[in-house]
Amino acid sequence: MKLFKNKYIKLELSSNVFHPTGTSDLLIEAIKDNLRLNGSVLDVGAGSGYVGIALLKIFKKKFKLSASDLDKKTINLIKLNAKKNNVNINAKEGDLLKPWKKEKFNFIINDVSGIAEKVAKISPWFNRVSCMAGEDGTELVKKVINEANNHLLKEGVLIFPVLSFSNTSKIIKYANNKFKYVKKISSKQWLLPKKMYKDLPILKKLKKKKIINYKVNFGMLLWKTDIYFAFNSSSINKKLNLKK
Repeated sequence: MKLFKNKYIKLELSSNVFHPTGTSDLLIEAIKDNLRLNGSVLDVGAGSGYVGIALLKIFKKKFKLSASDLDKKTINLIKLNAKKNNVNINAKEGDLLKPWKKEKFNFIINDVSGIAEKVAKISPWFNRVSCMAGEDGTELVKKVINEANNHLLKEGVLIFPVLSFSNTSKIIKYANNKFKYVKKISSKQWLLPKKMYKDLPILKKLKKKKIINYKVNFGMLLWKTDIYFAFNSSSINKKLNLKK
């Protein structure tokens, strides 16, 4: 076990559970700055529980948090971290939204893997952790988008990150087919980790095939994360206090 600590929480991390990243923080900040979480929140692919627990702290436990992930060890880690941070989480083992059957939520946070599998293999983010997002990184995200409306209340919101190390246009097109409104809320560029430069030929090949995208400025490779909100209510912009 490894201890993780930031301004929001303290976490125990396991080597076989996905660790928090800059995308995790961007997701938290986008929600904190644009939404007022209340009612019920589901964190899908919750990993260590970082995003959900941090939000419970930020919003002073004003919502009920549920979380799910694929295996029992991960669920046990979520429960351990909930206890360490003095919060309650209804954590269930299972694939994506399957553990929740007919349950519905005010907010669903998509926290599942969303990068092309070949990128995951050469990255430092998936050490001892499987990606399973498919060749273009869209498979898991699309599944959550496809199922989300069955688990959202009338004015519910799906919150999901889209990484440029996946086929971003495919994901957004799919989301627009499932929801009336799909809005980009925030965006951030990242420097490619140094250890990945030795595998630039792989990235160049994936970009040429339009599986991923990135920019090169002054010899530095830049990729990005965008945070999107998807919903169906025409009045939701005002009610959710969206700033962008």
